[in-house]
Amino acid sequence: MILIEWLFVDDSGEERAAFANALTVADDLLITGISATDAKALLNANALRPTGVLMDVDLSNETGMQSTGPGLSQDMRVAQQRQDIPSFPIVRFSYRTKVEQNIGHDTSSDDLFDLKIDKDGVAAATLDAVRSKLRGVAAVYSAVGESVSASGVLGLNEEIWEAWGHPTFAEDLAIADRTYLRAMPLVRALMHPGFLINEDLLAIRLGLDRHASSGWAAVLAELEQAKYQGVAAQYFQRWWARGLEAWWAELGGDCTPLAGNSIGERFARLSDRFSQLVALSMPTGSWGDRPWRHCSLTLEHTGEFLPLDPARSVRFKSRSKLPDWLDPLYAALGPAVRAAGDARLDKDDLERLSLLARKTPT
Repeated sequence: MILIEWLFVDDSGEERAAFANALTVADDLLITGISATDAKALLNANALRPTGVLMDVDLSNETGMQSTGPGLSQDMRVAQQRQDIPSFPIVRFSYRTKVEQNIGHDTSSDDLFDLKIDKDGVAAATLDAVRSKLRGVAAVYSAVGESVSASGVLGLNEEIWEAWGHPTFAEDLAIADRTYLRAMPLVRALMHPGFLINEDLLAIRLGLDRHASSGWAAVLAELEQAKYQGVAAQYFQRWWARGLEAWWAELGGDCTPLAGNSIGERFARLSDRFSQLVALSMPTGSWGDRPWRHCSLTLEHTGEFLPLDPARSVRFKSRSKLPDWLDPLYAALGPAVRAAGDARLDKDDLERLSLLARKTPT
């Protein structure tokens, strides 16, 4: 077994020790706390060679430290570009309040990090999920050390990649001349909905409550043909979005695309084939009955995966420009109304849908 050794850069010795101890797994995943001063010294000596780095945002409590977490991460990326140090993943690891205070809506640091994990979300019930992400992103970096093709690294033959993939992603991968530049788009594709989706979004698109459906395993078994089998698949359970749609079309009957069906229509069709399913109930504040995406605003603020119907939701601007192989972002109407001052919300959508909701009988 290969030992995956991460460094956790933080200005609090107590927090370094607590999170390192919580995340470490003997003989598999080792998290070592390190001060920002020591990390910078290793970087300046070109001696920084971990499997990956967990980086706190605010390093101001460390005496004599002038850099911020994003600033130190930028220095690491520059050294990787010069090939003074090897490429390794950098994960932003901080409390949400610290991110809001130190970064806010500034998008300049977004592309420095492979992943963003909130310290707030690290609890006994989520440790395995966090560890899986760290193992997974390390596996991606290991796999793309040399030039790779999109179809090859994603586990598809060329014909299926043409149908299920995205040409711009292949182009982005082809022009990357450093390991971290090849790894970052792949990690992004695994973490954010686009041509790949996670199990939560898979269930949303089928109109099912997967947690309440004891027949959910049978649905997954049939969707094995659409399951992602590429790099780090054992750490990131994903399905091909177009593979799901192709499977739906093969079920026969109504030729309406999956996204065009209501929850009731999706549930009725699936119930003809599977038993013990429970239809999804749209949560309070999420309007519409054709769920297809999730609320980016809610996920950002609370970590909750809230389903939404894009036709009845508010377009939501990303902090940084999204590549066209990722899905656009939306906010459910309820959370959008509560966060009406957020400049990233489309004001025309918010005004139009708020007015329409007031006129629509409940």
